[in-house]
Amino acid sequence: MPAAEPQQPPYSQPQPQIARQPEPVRPDNSAVLVIDQGAQTQDEALTREAPGNAPARRPQQATPRDTSRAHAGALANRSATIVQGTLIQAVLESGLDSTRAGFARAVVSRDIRGFDGARVLIPRGSRLIGEYDAENSAGQKRALINWTRLIRPDGVTIAIGSPVADTVGRTGVRARVNTHFFERFGGAILQSILDIGVNIASREAGAARIYAFPGSNFSSQVIRPQQITPTLTVKPGTSVSVFVARDLDFTGAAAAR
Repeated sequence: MPAAEPQQPPYSQPQPQIARQPEPVRPDNSAVLVIDQGAQTQDEALTREAPGNAPARRPQQATPRDTSRAHAGALANRSATIVQGTLIQAVLESGLDSTRAGFARAVVSRDIRGFDGARVLIPRGSRLIGEYDAENSAGQKRALINWTRLIRPDGVTIAIGSPVADTVGRTGVRARVNTHFFERFGGAILQSILDIGVNIASREAGAARIYAFPGSNFSSQVIRPQQITPTLTVKPGTSVSVFVARDLDFTGAAAAR
């Protein structure tokens, strides 16, 4: 019996390969936290001092982690220096009205000596020149004056650059406040009264008559309360003080006495 021949597998035509389509890119909505160690915080940017004598925009506050070393120094001429924080007592010669920005003048009422108390550097009768603005905010009850110049009776002058304070050192001087209540809310009150009157009249007349009130046109003519700021006034003769904001050096000027 002849041997059986091996059977060949059936021929199959190769199928063409189809390229796989790339999957569409899906947006990644997951949050990502990025930490930039080189960026400065807002407080660091504000507390950086400008070149020269210009103060920083915001005073730097000490924190428990602040371990930087503070170096002590000595005043160059203690007898001719009025240190920062000294209160100079004075009396207003001119009144103050914040309706318009203007200037203020005061006279020193007490002698001010140097740091060691040996010399009188600012005698009584010295003049103070300052300025104030008209930008007041709602609820403000204290007027702000920036003293720019001090003139002694002997002609010595110095740029003082210090704010006004009351007799105990609180910033600003207490003023009389005019809130302009009726100017701010008079139109709204009048409109409310007229609306109530129209409603009552329409109820009494029934549906026979129709009353119309141009509330929209009237309300558009009413001045907004935020547009009227309070007015601060201070009378002449008010006791004030100057909070010295920086050291005043009178080395180049002779002592008053």
